[in-house]
Amino acid sequence: MMTTVRFKFPNSQQLKRIVRGHWGKILAFCSALVVLAGVFVLIAVQNEDFVIYARSFFQSFDYQRLVEEYSDESTLYVDTTKADELYKKVRILCFVITTSSKLSKAVPVVNATWGRRCNKVLFVLCPVKDTDQLFLNTCHIREGSSHLMAKVRHAFKVSYDKYLNDYDWFLKADDDTYLVIENLRYVLSHHDPNDPGYLGYHFQKFMYQGYASGGAGYVISRKGLKQLVEKGFNMEEERCKTDGEIEDKFIGQCLEASGVPVLSSVDKFERQTFHTDKIWQHVWGTFPKYLVAYSRDPVKDGSNCCSQFLISFHHVDPGAMIFVHQLLYRTSVYGRNLPDDIPSNLFPGKPVPSQKVIDDEI
Repeated sequence: MMTTVRFKFPNSQQLKRIVRGHWGKILAFCSALVVLAGVFVLIAVQNEDFVIYARSFFQSFDYQRLVEEYSDESTLYVDTTKADELYKKVRILCFVITTSSKLSKAVPVVNATWGRRCNKVLFVLCPVKDTDQLFLNTCHIREGSSHLMAKVRHAFKVSYDKYLNDYDWFLKADDDTYLVIENLRYVLSHHDPNDPGYLGYHFQKFMYQGYASGGAGYVISRKGLKQLVEKGFNMEEERCKTDGEIEDKFIGQCLEASGVPVLSSVDKFERQTFHTDKIWQHVWGTFPKYLVAYSRDPVKDGSNCCSQFLISFHHVDPGAMIFVHQLLYRTSVYGRNLPDDIPSNLFPGKPVPSQKVIDDEI
């Protein structure tokens, strides 16, 4: 025989007695809720990644539709004559470090936006099916950030073995790096790919000439790649590591040991072209504190944060990447065009002098 349990809501007098008897607990509970809400607000204000993560539970993008739309530029009114000329003269092989978990979002978005502007793009990962010509297979390398150096070394070695004579420059980027490839070509046109050198956001740490930030992307000349593989990759582990997590630092050590100098990537106004973080962080001045200590050049915010010929920024999720691409490539300001007489000395086109003392303070 089933017993029916009925809930009787307490009357006002009973509620008063409950509140008086547990007032301390109720106050503590409400205070905890206020503190928790404040913490979430603080996190949201300080870190937009948290907002993006929280938003993903309530809203999702149709990335397949967006990729198809942004691959079609037939309805745009734009003259790409100069960009097309440099496309033929400054040939760039781009390889993007990623994982198979990014195949549905980051990889197609990169390929539909900035990746298609490379002369060739390769996504470095261990794919489920090794049938796509866009993939550079790394299944022989263990997954995880602790093996990032091995992945990058493999990509440079394949670039050397298969593509050395087909391209002038070899770019390494992450799948959350956004690059303006036309601006990169323009900056690289001030350098000779048959001279050793590489460019990126210049950190002056841990070695005499410093090294380029991995997140901002860096690009190595044909001659630099040749020296890196033939000299650096044949050195002992202490001078050129075969594996590890801090890939940009380790590659920088290999390049320094191989005699490949860091080339200047700032314009004559000391404005950066490569950027380690989100573009709005550099504009607002909310970039990480470590950047001031690591950067070789003065870290600026506001209008002086970025060169007019900005090349890259980092920590860009697929949704933000599409948004930025919309502003850069599908939006025009009528009547504002580049002049034909851009000063030839806007970018110095020379190596950065090495320091006499190594700064290894973290």
